[in-house]
Amino acid sequence: MLRRASPFGLALLAGAAMPLGYAPFGLAWIPLLSLVVFFALCRLLAPRRASLAGYVFGLGLWGVGIYWIHISIHDFGHVALLESILLSALFIAFMASFQALAAWFAARLLNSRGLTTWRAVLGLAVVWSLVEWFRGWFLTGFPWLAIGYSQIDTPLAAIGPVLGVYGIGFFAALAAACLLEAALAVRVSRRRAGGCLALIGAIYLAPVALDGLHWTQPRGEPIRVSLVQGNIPQDIKWLPSMQAPTLELYLGLTERHWRSDLIVWPESAIPLFLHEA
Repeated sequence: MLRRASPFGLALLAGAAMPLGYAPFGLAWIPLLSLVVFFALCRLLAPRRASLAGYVFGLGLWGVGIYWIHISIHDFGHVALLESILLSALFIAFMASFQALAAWFAARLLNSRGLTTWRAVLGLAVVWSLVEWFRGWFLTGFPWLAIGYSQIDTPLAAIGPVLGVYGIGFFAALAAACLLEAALAVRVSRRRAGGCLALIGAIYLAPVALDGLHWTQPRGEPIRVSLVQGNIPQDIKWLPSMQAPTLELYLGLTERHWRSDLIVWPESAIPLFLHEA
C-alpha cells in the first residue's frame, strides 16, 4: 500500500495526525502509528527522498502542533496578519528540518549492508531519540511535541522518573519500529514477527514494575507554599497602561501570604524587565 500511495502525501498526513496524541485529545496510539509511517518511508526511499518526506512530515507535525504561535504573535503581539503568518510559516519550515535530518539518518541506516532486524529496530529508535534530544537544546532548544509527552497516560510514564521524557520517547520509538518490522515480517517469518510483537509487549509491561515506587522522600519540616495568580487577560496584559495596575494587584495579592516560606508567581507575571521593576 505504501508503495502505491504518494510518499509525501502519507508523510504530510502522518505528521499532521501526530499532535492528536497530546492534550487535549490524548490519543497516545496515534503518534506511534505516525512513527510507523515515518519509519516505513525511510525504509522505502533513498536517503535524499526520505529526507524530503521527513521534511513534509515535519511540516504537517509543526503546522498543526504549533498553530498557537500565530495566535500569540497576531492576537497578543499585535503584529499584522500577513507578517504573523509569514513568521509562523518560517518557524514551521525551520522546525521541520529536524524531521528531515532524522529521516536522512534513518534511511542511511536502513540502506546499509548486513543490517539485521534487531539492529534496524534499535537504530531507528536511537536516531529518532537523538534528533529529539538535539532539538531540545540546539539554539536554546524547542522541546515542544517530544513524543514522550504523548505517552504520559500509558505504562511508559513510569519510566519518566528514571529516564525522563527522552527515555519515554526512546521506548515509544522502539515500539513503533518493532511494529513496522512485525508488519513487514508477518508473511516472511512468523517467528521474527512474533519476536517483534513480544518486544512491544515487554516495552509496555516492564515499566509496570516501576509504577508505584517512591523516588523521593521528604526531608525536614513541611514548608508553606502559596501560588499567586493575577489572572490578567492576555489582550490587555502588555498594554503600558496596565503596568501600574498589574504591580498593585500582585503586591496586594502577595502581601496576604507573607508568612509563606515560598511564594510563586506565574511566568512573566510582571510585564517589565527586571531592572524596570
